[in-house]
Amino acid sequence: MIKEIPVLIIGGGSVGLSLSAELGWRDVDNLVVEQNERLNPHPRANAVANRTMEYYRRWGIDQGLTEAGVPPDHPADYYWVSSLHGRELHHVSLPPFKKMREVHKNDPKIREEHTWSPYLKTITGQNEVEKHLLSYVHSRPSSELLFNKKLIGFHQDADGVDCDLECKTTGARETIRCRFLVACDGGRSFVRQQMGVGLSGRSNLARFVSIYFSAPNFKNCHKFGQANIFFPLHRDYAGFILNWDGGTTFTYHLMLSDQQQWDRMDPIQAIERVLGSHTEIEVMSAQPWTAHALVADQYRDGRVFLAGDAAHLFSPTGGFGMNTGVSDIINLAWKLEAVLEGWGGEYLLDSYFSERHAIGVRNTREAADCFDCLNDVMVYGDELDEEGPKGDRFREELGRVLKDQEKLISSSGTLLGYRYEGSPIVVSDGTPEPKDDPRKYAPVARPGHRAPHIWLEEGVSILDKLGKGFTLFKFTAIDTHLLEESAECVGLPLEVVSITNTAAADLYDANLVLVRPDLMIAWRSDNLPDQLPDLLNQVRGAYQ
Repeated sequence: MIKEIPVLIIGGGSVGLSLSAELGWRDVDNLVVEQNERLNPHPRANAVANRTMEYYRRWGIDQGLTEAGVPPDHPADYYWVSSLHGRELHHVSLPPFKKMREVHKNDPKIREEHTWSPYLKTITGQNEVEKHLLSYVHSRPSSELLFNKKLIGFHQDADGVDCDLECKTTGARETIRCRFLVACDGGRSFVRQQMGVGLSGRSNLARFVSIYFSAPNFKNCHKFGQANIFFPLHRDYAGFILNWDGGTTFTYHLMLSDQQQWDRMDPIQAIERVLGSHTEIEVMSAQPWTAHALVADQYRDGRVFLAGDAAHLFSPTGGFGMNTGVSDIINLAWKLEAVLEGWGGEYLLDSYFSERHAIGVRNTREAADCFDCLNDVMVYGDELDEEGPKGDRFREELGRVLKDQEKLISSSGTLLGYRYEGSPIVVSDGTPEPKDDPRKYAPVARPGHRAPHIWLEEGVSILDKLGKGFTLFKFTAIDTHLLEESAECVGLPLEVVSITNTAAADLYDANLVLVRPDLMIAWRSDNLPDQLPDLLNQVRGAYQ
């Protein structure tokens, strides 16, 4: 007998696990198949974005993640240096995450960025993220994950997709039929290749080797303070060094020259060269990677979808890759659920591409721009450490350039300020689109934008009031029973939540605000429209 499942997910990395977690949270049966025998122990991505943490907050795994990496009471410091035995060229220090938990009011003395989300970036390795995600997936009865299973072929018809799987340990084969297939199988996606979907953008920006290592005495080998990231700019050591804990475990992403081969390098020697000294070092793993800025030309073919690195390949500068992928699947999951339950409109699934492709292009370009800026200052040699007035002038001029690179670490505009402008399932209110600034986020409840965060009381964000379906925020005493009856008629899940907080009412700037299941604004107005079915049909994708 052929096993059947509503949603089959190919790839058990951070994006595939997040999709399984979101579907599991929604009680939608799903199966993840991962060809490797276990999770990848290499950290790879180092920052869980504030937006991603807002999703993870709904599943209750946010607290564990904040405690899994750099301790939440440690300041977030970033150093641009010639090398770790050279000079400091630029330095940024941000308050620790623990400080965020003390911010419950819009105090003008508090740095503005702290009011945009319950979180800043959470510095936690992708390996730790995936451990927490896997634990949550195992806790959901509707989610299942199988390791050592490889997709070797698939065929779709009008009603579903037949997927041929092979066990990598035994060679046994089986076929699973699903209603929808979602490829989260990485930058070399087998599914994308079989779909014949091309990639557009810039490829092969640079090659790196990522060295994951432990060095208990690391912080005593240099004169700088503890940091989340060091950026060595000297061309002989160019790259970035990421800290994963209190200062003993790191990943050194070393940029390779055209002649260098990653597997012929001595990783300990590379670490000691940038340190300028010998110390105890244990290398856990080393993996190569290549920076790209590529986006798939399609995200969907019938019942088959691409998400995460299968849909877009990033340079890690700015920390957008994994986080863009998680936003992909949050956008897709509720739409799959809606169609499976019968209330999703005929064109709802088409909106996945129209909304997320533009964000993929936007975010890969921003990451590439961050990389280009960093790469431009990784061309210097010993002049970075030159003594005397000439060296001082050179470093002063370089420092002004490096000031503009703070968007590498302060990127809330990119992470929170994305919007689905012109989406067919968003009802415009006619207000002008605000500037899309990669560093600065403008909190706004404009349709197509993220529902903005505000603390309603200590520890309670307005985002905590949002449920699994649509949520109607009601800021004044308006009778909404006709809208609720119309939603019930088409099966659209709707919860009406009255908000009495004056600051929240001012922020959302309308008497009624309809928020989608993916925490995005669908519609707002001071009054209910005359044609309620038209409103609901548009937001559920019944209109093209």
